[in-house]
Amino acid sequence: MSMGEMFGYAKWWLRSLFGSKAPLVNTMVIQYACNLRCKHCSIHSQNTEELGKSKLTYDEITEDLRYQFKKGARIAYFEGGETTLWNDGDKDLGDIIKAAKDVGYTNVGYTTNGTNKIFTGSDVISISLDGPKHIHDLIRGEGVFDKLTENINNTEFSGSIYANMVLQRDNVDFIEQTAELVKNNDKLAGIIFNFITPPPYDITLTKDEKIDAVNRIKELKKNKYPILNSKKGLELLKEEDWGKKCPYYVTVFIIPDGSHHNGCPMKGTPSCKECGFAAVREYYLIKRGSISTIADMSSIFAMSKK
Repeated sequence: MSMGEMFGYAKWWLRSLFGSKAPLVNTMVIQYACNLRCKHCSIHSQNTEELGKSKLTYDEITEDLRYQFKKGARIAYFEGGETTLWNDGDKDLGDIIKAAKDVGYTNVGYTTNGTNKIFTGSDVISISLDGPKHIHDLIRGEGVFDKLTENINNTEFSGSIYANMVLQRDNVDFIEQTAELVKNNDKLAGIIFNFITPPPYDITLTKDEKIDAVNRIKELKKNKYPILNSKKGLELLKEEDWGKKCPYYVTVFIIPDGSHHNGCPMKGTPSCKECGFAAVREYYLIKRGSISTIADMSSIFAMSKK
């Protein structure tokens, strides 16, 4: 990490100690459209009227990037829907990645299901991986695992690609197999585990099942598997209700209808009672100055690629 990057993060942290509520992360849900119909996704089951405006324009995105950067954000993440399908006229995901870098964001990333074009201008890429082939395809559709694997293996990328596994009833028994897949793929920097945040509720794990899953993941991390959750962050995944502890201001959201949320859009909803987002725990620890968590997180989630 360069001295300039380190100074920027240190400045944000010191300001937060004195009560600043400036965001560190700008999370942009750029569109709802997706080419898959995953079993756990609540977006594709909603109709157009429920979703409202379904895509941000290039001008809306770049304006918000500049605005949140001025407020203090230094990390930008593009989410969907499927981000790689986003376009606005002749602009595509590559153009908004470049725009974020030009504004000055230190770390720029995006999430993807991995079945389309991989854009390599970012610092980090999060690829959804729900398990070994038969489980991944059960959740996301036939042939998705092979296409994902092909794209990963054929991509030359100087940043970090990591797998994101959302644990639910269909795949919780395959944590170890999935970690083994990631360990054996040189293109992947590691894997981060989250629990599904409902809805839907029928595939959500019980609290006891979550505790068991976390203990298994901790054992993998102890045995040098590339688990990207911090040790302390994993322990906090056992706690479900983060309504009062959530450091909501660390990340600001904009969603496709153009509305802004100073924190998770699910804040104050029933979903908040069963929060499964690993990032919430890591933000909480970073805000509290956990050196081990900052060390675990910084190399992939804070630094620009060389």
